Formats: sequence, C-alpha cells, structure tokens
Amino acid sequence: MPTSLMLLSNPFRPDPRVLQEARALTGAGFAVRLVAWDRDSGTARRSSEHGIVVERLGPACPFRSPSMLLTRLPRFWSRALAAARDGRFDIVHSHDLDTLPVGMLIARLHGKRVLYDAHELYAKMIEKEVGPVVAGLVWRLERFLARRADGVVTVSEAMAKVLSEGRATPARIVTTSPDPSVAADADPKTIRAKYGMKGFTVSYLGSLEPGRFVEELAGAFAPGDGITVLFAGSGTLREKVEQAARERPNVRYLGTVDTDEALRITRASDAVVAMMDPSDPINRVGTPGKVINAMALGRPVIVTEGVDIAKRVAEAGCGLVVPYDAKAFAETVRRFSRDPGALAGMGQKGFEHYGKHLSWASSRDQLLDAYRALAGPTS
Repeated sequence: MPTSLMLLSNPFRPDPRVLQEARALTGAGFAVRLVAWDRDSGTARRSSEHGIVVERLGPACPFRSPSMLLTRLPRFWSRALAAARDGRFDIVHSHDLDTLPVGMLIARLHGKRVLYDAHELYAKMIEKEVGPVVAGLVWRLERFLARRADGVVTVSEAMAKVLSEGRATPARIVTTSPDPSVAADADPKTIRAKYGMKGFTVSYLGSLEPGRFVEELAGAFAPGDGITVLFAGSGTLREKVEQAARERPNVRYLGTVDTDEALRITRASDAVVAMMDPSDPINRVGTPGKVINAMALGRPVIVTEGVDIAKRVAEAGCGLVVPYDAKAFAETVRRFSRDPGALAGMGQKGFEHYGKHLSWASSRDQLLDAYRALAGPTS
C-alpha cells in the first residue's frame, strides 16, 4: 500500500476533516505521514497522534496577515521539501492551495502522484483581505495547478464543477462526513450538566471569525429569554466571545474542544448554528462541517438565506433558514424554542437525509476510491 505525505496549514489543532481522512486511510491499510505547518508556535516536532505520524514544521505565522504569509509560506515550503527528501511515499496529498505548489514540486521531484484536496476556493476566501487583483492571480494559479494534479477531491458539487474545468478526470466529491458512532455512548444530560447548557441551548462550534455570525450570536438573547448560547473554537473574535461570556450569564465559551467532543456537544444541543455571511462568495458555495455534524446526530440546524447549503437544509426539512440578521435570527429561534415537536421532527429528517446522502461510510468510500485510482499503477 502507498504512503501519503499530507500537508495542511494549521495542524496544532488538526482540522477535523484532515484528521478523519487520515484515520480512514490508516484504517484501509495506507501508511499515513502527516507533514504539517504549525503556524501557532512554529516549533518543529514529531509525534504520534491518533495512530498517525505527525511532523510539525515552522515558522510561526499569525492568521489573517497576508504580508507575513507571503514571507513565511515559502519558508514552510522549504522545510516541507526537506522533510520529503527521503522519497518514502507514493502519493502527496495537498490540503488546500497553500500546500499545493510545494506538494506538486515534491511529487515531480520524486516521480510521485499528487492529490489536491480543496476545502474551499482559496482565492475567494482571501479576496477581502488581499483585494481583487491579488485574488485573481491566486485564482489563476489554483486553476493552473488543479488542472495538472493527478487527482482532485473537494467538498461540494459547486466546487467540484469549478475545479473540474480543464481536467481530463473530474473532481470527486468527498464530504468527509462525521462518524456519529463516537458520540453514540454520550449521555446528553451529562454533557449538558458538564458545560452548563441550561434551558434551550444553541451551539456554535467552529472558527471564531468575521462573517460567521459570531458577534451577532453572542448578543442575540437576553438572560430572561431562557436560551443559552454555547461557543467552542478559536479565532480572531475569541476575545469578544470571552468578554460576552463574562458579561452575559446565558453565554458560555468552552475554548477549543477536540473533534469527538464537538460531536458529543452537538448531540446535547437543542439546535446548531451555522450562519455565514452570504455576501462572501466562499460562504455561498461552502458546506460547513457543523451542518453535516448536526444532521448525523439528529439535531436541527440554523443556516443563512442565500448560501448553497440552505437549499439542502430546506429540501431536507432539517432546520431553519433565516436572513443574516440578528433580529430575524433571534425572533425565529425564540419562536421555535417553544415548539420542541417541530424541532425534533427537523432533527429526525436531518438524520434520515444524512443516512441516505451524506453518511460517513459513503464519504470514506469516495476518498478511498480516489486514492486507489492513483495508487494502482504505483503499488
């Protein structure tokens, strides 16, 4: 079986999708070596995590700092090249565009194959920070490299359509759905007591960044509404969430939690918030992992009008679709918090939709099929 060299941007708290893909590959007999950029500390170290060999490389680089990224990303590439010099791998698995150029170079230097795993359209993600001219150049680079990768996987039909342009073989869709079995033995009452989830609890588990409805959610409800807002995650808005938790007794902040615990918290929540600013192009085509997590665990989800995932939620009947507006959001949640029967029905529909269309077993098979298509001639 081939060994894959996997590259990603911030493994200090591993991306749940990356971790789940690595677990699936090791479970199928692949030897996985995860070479990752530790942007948090920049400390180089090697460890074994979840049965996966993880090599963390520097340098440190703050997020949302384009100028520092331009100078420090090449230093990470240089260290990744050095880490790969033994050539003891068969496939280079590049997560997102910041690892794709060095992944392509490593693959070509060693006569290996490269799989591009796109979790977002990178140029659209950075456009607000770097401007349309730079974003346009980045987009041309992504299209150029994606066309030349030996395989491409991505998370949604919309992204697969874009990334398949100019390719002989189309991009495969690998949603990297959660494995709900890790939360099967969790007692919701115990989880709620552990984290102070009183009354009707809506949870937001993910990146604390602008455009994710974080600040709006933190101030959406008064203590007298009987609604608890629970946050877990990290990002540039962390201090504001911490402040809200100090000042408002109905706001809870848990810091960062691992992937399995996030699923347990999702199961114990009354509803899951996945609101994203629809004016951001990357938000419109993205598939937030927390939406699929909610479906997998039978919890209703709250999403924004105008984003692609809202169509799936509406068609499945598994949640609420509301405007990206704090007042409209709060009014909708208050109304449905008094109708547990409707919410339970939404959760059940989400669970059924997950089982038919988004199950982890299906996602795992999609990923392994992509690998086997590349590994066949080189095994």
